[in-house]
Amino acid sequence: MSRSKIEDPSSDRAAETRERLIEAGLALFSRLGLEGVRTRQLSEAAGVNQAAIPYHFGGKEGVYAAVLEQTAQDIARRLELPVVVSTAVDQAAMQLDALMRAFTTALLDSEASAARSLLLAREQLQPTPKFDAIQVVLFVPLHEAVTALVAAIRQEAPGSRDSILRAHAILGQAIVFAVAREALLRRLGTKRLTRDMVAQIADLVGKTAVNAAKG
Repeated sequence: MSRSKIEDPSSDRAAETRERLIEAGLALFSRLGLEGVRTRQLSEAAGVNQAAIPYHFGGKEGVYAAVLEQTAQDIARRLELPVVVSTAVDQAAMQLDALMRAFTTALLDSEASAARSLLLAREQLQPTPKFDAIQVVLFVPLHEAVTALVAAIRQEAPGSRDSILRAHAILGQAIVFAVAREALLRRLGTKRLTRDMVAQIADLVGKTAVNAAKG
């Protein structure tokens, strides 16, 4: 099919098509992974012509890359990375608490957040060639920020082995809550996490992070 028969790539309609494919891709890729999603399945979920996928993204892999990039950028934006770390112990503790609250909230506070969490977890367990992109945008600056805050709280040298390991464990706890979201919902006997529930979990993660840094 020729380009002229699809749509002008600079038009509002084209932007809407791309957004619909990214939205559908997030839902599908988070559950099924890159290899588990068929092109036709993706186009039908988005409600667009199948030819729109290679036209706008070069193929299914391009949609996947766009979904990952948007996911990483959206979360990084909410966390206001990079963080200017205070050298004062109490202030650094407050910063770590706030950062982990924000990260946990970003992973849990909506259906889209839940899908993003699963997608990121899937990438960490089974990295694709696109993994480096989200590392640069989100995981590296986030881990660096948490490591620096832990070091400041413990009055250790920046980048010390101890602070790196503690930062890894602290971030892992937030990701565990996100990955176990469905199991948590079943335990709570509800279909979704309310704002108060998310706030309680974020509060727990934030306080646990500070205790882990100090312990």
